[in-house]
Amino acid sequence: MKQIILISIFTLAAFFCKAQCIRIYVAENIKGAEVPVERRSFEITINDTMKVNLTSGNNGLLGRISLDRGTYKVKIQNPEFADVVMNDVVVEESRSNNLTMTVVALTAAQLEEKKKSK
Repeated sequence: MKQIILISIFTLAAFFCKAQCIRIYVAENIKGAEVPVERRSFEITINDTMKVNLTSGNNGLLGRISLDRGTYKVKIQNPEFADVVMNDVVVEESRSNNLTMTVVALTAAQLEEKKKSK
């Protein structure tokens, strides 16, 4: 009987929980293969308003960001890479989205130009 009550409580909690999020992975295209970008700090900007600084793990995962249902613009920045922007990222109720954002390493000249523009 206790097991049935516990299962019922967990089922109801899962049904009423409206958690939604995006998981951001960072990869670099090297010789046609996507290689995770490990242990790098990125600034994540969502809809030009919310900013979060996260560091990628060994698998390139920057982290999980909980968001309300809607459509978002996601931008990631790092001094060593060109900025990457994904428009029209749809977050649906009770779902998690995995985003893989592919970055391009900057050359020495591009790094200097990026530093000057800030």
